[in-house]
Amino acid sequence: MEKIVFTRKELYELVWSEPLSRLARKYNISDNGIRKRCKKMNIPLPKAGHWSKIQHGYKVIVPKLPGKYEGENETILCYRDKDGNYVEKVDVVTPQTKLKHELQNDPQLPLTVPEKITRFDSLIAQAKKSLQKKSSGVYNYEGMRATERGEINIMVSESNIDRALYFMNTLIKLFRARKHNIIIEDNETYAVIFGEKLPIKFKEKAKISYETSTYGWRSRTYHPSGKLAFVHDNRPYNQKEWLDGKKPLESRLAEILAYFETYAKKEIEDRIEWEKRRKIEEEEQKRQQELQIKKNDEIRRIKVLINMANYWKQAQILRDYITALENTNGLDFKKMDWIPWAKQKFEWFDPFTQGPDEILDDDDRQELMEELNKKVPRSNSYW
Repeated sequence: MEKIVFTRKELYELVWSEPLSRLARKYNISDNGIRKRCKKMNIPLPKAGHWSKIQHGYKVIVPKLPGKYEGENETILCYRDKDGNYVEKVDVVTPQTKLKHELQNDPQLPLTVPEKITRFDSLIAQAKKSLQKKSSGVYNYEGMRATERGEINIMVSESNIDRALYFMNTLIKLFRARKHNIIIEDNETYAVIFGEKLPIKFKEKAKISYETSTYGWRSRTYHPSGKLAFVHDNRPYNQKEWLDGKKPLESRLAEILAYFETYAKKEIEDRIEWEKRRKIEEEEQKRQQELQIKKNDEIRRIKVLINMANYWKQAQILRDYITALENTNGLDFKKMDWIPWAKQKFEWFDPFTQGPDEILDDDDRQELMEELNKKVPRSNSYW
């Protein structure tokens, strides 16, 4: 079959160009398979009735491709074969899968758990001493033994102690061969991959049995299942487990290493990207704060300007009034004596002259203007 690589944008354009049922007849994937691809790549899909509306000439809304996306940017589809058959799943080589193949083909890496180990790593030697003690049992876990606090995290039944020790010893050698490490810190066990500390543990899966006491209290007890698991204990998120199954756990060392290296790189990339976004947000926040300061200053200056204009307007009213009063015939002596006082006051009030006054100062001028502004009737009309 001819394979075609679609970018995320190209797949988005494809699913909005024709119905999924028609695409499923063209490519080696069912319409449900296309939906899964789109969901994984955060691509919106046409809703029910979309193509019917187009057929009948109705206007439809096509949502934009979401910009926030950090997963795979490409997917592969194949044309159906000449008989119209298709394969539901197309193998896409992810970076993790590619890395796993590279690791499997590296002859320098210890990817095989040996049948016999004469000298254990110091972490495993200490764990061996703890697990071989009969007192190393775990409350509510019948037949299980666990390492002590401050030791590599292992909990298995007595019959699986050797498998656990051999596996973890080989895993430590494998990680160190790739310049990584396994450490104990604050009673937790970590794989240190590219400087990233990732919590891990080795355990035997447990079966649960329930018992009810004579008083009606229900209790549960855990029992060994014989099935071993290596765990990336990524609390409080979902754990990643590698279990005994068709393939024994010992045969999955390359897969485990590829996962941890890919995961650690992604953590580093995400942190770098987060730091970039944080700096951009900080710069934007700083810009907004500086802009707000400028706005506040501008508003303050405008208020001052408006106040000065109002001062001037009121002073002009006073000036015009005194002039009109002087031109009026029949002023008595009392008003003639009052006019010089009035002129001196509007000279004090006028923002252009701001003449001196023996009693009043600048604060009094401001207070007087505020009182006058309060008494000005407001209009409900707009210019």
